[in-house]
Amino acid sequence: MKRATWIGATVLAALLPASAAWAEIGPRRMTLPTENLAKETYLAGRPGQLTLALSYEYEILEDARKGSDYFPNMENMFTSNNTFCLEGIYGVSKNISLSVLMPFESIQNTTIADSTVLLGLADESPHPFNYRRAARGLGDVIVMTYLRADFGNILRFGDEYYPASDDDYDKYSGSEPDLYAGKAQGPVLALALGLRLPTGRNDQADQFGNRLPDDLQLGSGTMDPIVGLLFFRRMYRLGWGLSSLCRISSQENIFHYEWGNEFIASGYFSYRLTKKLEWTNHFNFTYLGRDIKDSQPVTNRGARVLMMAPSLIYEAGGVTLQATAQIPIYRDYNEVQLSSDYVINLRTSFTLR
Repeated sequence: MKRATWIGATVLAALLPASAAWAEIGPRRMTLPTENLAKETYLAGRPGQLTLALSYEYEILEDARKGSDYFPNMENMFTSNNTFCLEGIYGVSKNISLSVLMPFESIQNTTIADSTVLLGLADESPHPFNYRRAARGLGDVIVMTYLRADFGNILRFGDEYYPASDDDYDKYSGSEPDLYAGKAQGPVLALALGLRLPTGRNDQADQFGNRLPDDLQLGSGTMDPIVGLLFFRRMYRLGWGLSSLCRISSQENIFHYEWGNEFIASGYFSYRLTKKLEWTNHFNFTYLGRDIKDSQPVTNRGARVLMMAPSLIYEAGGVTLQATAQIPIYRDYNEVQLSSDYVINLRTSFTLR
């Protein structure tokens, strides 16, 4: 039985990439945490200000879709993505900041196959087995520069959001601006320029020595430019913003695989519940272009996804805690791909004054 199972897994490993009727592993998004794209998180407001952050993101892809409709997941495949990110944001001046994001990824793709039904390995009873492919390690590092222009009369962050005294926060009204250390913030516009560096491995193989598909690899194998615009404004308790980021695919990697271009547009509004607690809600639209291999478009690649991302943010003493859940509103995939019903993100940061 063990030999039959091993043979079945070997046959399955050869069949999976070739079967267009089956679901592919699923779309890969840019590593940048989309729930922070429109906020001032990456815009350090003081020269020499350093913010260190750690985030964790969990996503599982298990529902097969063709276009916007469900499709039978014939091979019982699912993919889990776990990503830890170390971030550093440094204020060069009040209008220029730099950020570095280092993702550590754990990607596991599992297919639960039936040796009798799927592979025709005759036996007295069906024998299911798991075929797993996994990659773990450092992904592609992203470095960004933000060039910020303030159109308001407040050029610093933090104090202008909070009461200047210890009076009850809820007593504030528009007729009592003296309770605040400053006026409303913004509007602020920022230009984002960056690179996705080829630091993640893209040559990892499964237990049979077969190279993993590109969408299971830790890295892209290419250096891609990133450009974007961010806008936000705050009126005391209320805040809102818009942003966009585009990763431009510049070349194919050594395996003759070129990732499709990627575009993310995000809009958000926020409301400060108390002096330390804020509620935000993002709407993130992601467009993933079709990949190219050996100068030919790759089937089962590319998507258009709209996600709603409510989150709670707690800030005190330079420490920020954030919890976000991304929920799909609209999903449209090229051909058949696995999709996720939610994405969970936890983030904590500490600002050194």
